[in-house]
Amino acid sequence: MPPPRLLKAMAVFVCIIVVLSIPWPGLQETYVASLRMIGTALFSRDHGLREVAFIDHPEQVTRPTMMRIEIANRGWLNMDGSGPVRHLDLDAYGIAWLPSLLLTALILATPNPWSLKITTLLWGLFIMQLVVMLIFAISIWIDSSEIGLVKLSPFWKANSSAALVNIITHVRIAAPVIIWVLVSFRPAKKQIALRNT
Repeated sequence: MPPPRLLKAMAVFVCIIVVLSIPWPGLQETYVASLRMIGTALFSRDHGLREVAFIDHPEQVTRPTMMRIEIANRGWLNMDGSGPVRHLDLDAYGIAWLPSLLLTALILATPNPWSLKITTLLWGLFIMQLVVMLIFAISIWIDSSEIGLVKLSPFWKANSSAALVNIITHVRIAAPVIIWVLVSFRPAKKQIALRNT
């Protein structure tokens, strides 16, 4: 039978997952809005050929985690701003919300002091959002090939979308666990060493 401490941690983990899985009014919308704000600050530029904008998704009312990134080649736009654009539709639930939820549950269920939990949670979520922005950057880069901003070989053009799906699938599962181990257990070891000195 598992030790009581492990059983308690597992129970806390399940409870946190259940509580955070409840569609609290405005919570997912606020999180997606923050992703759009960070994405705009990182990827939108007033200069260069690439124009990137985080805009409202048509299904955002019924699916609040849906995001749309609009990519345009300024060299292809007309004087009035019209021209071909590329719409990159992403569901932030699987890419960002679910991994962040899992990471939060793992950190809060770890039997560390609450002061350490809060610190590691802040650092963990910060790193997780960096991973999400990396996924956005790769997605934007791949889709930019459709409007002449990136040149890909026929092989990479044929396989880039499948590669991106594989990256998202594996990263959203592995990233929370790896980040949890990095931020939760190394500080704990340091604290134990300090107590023994």
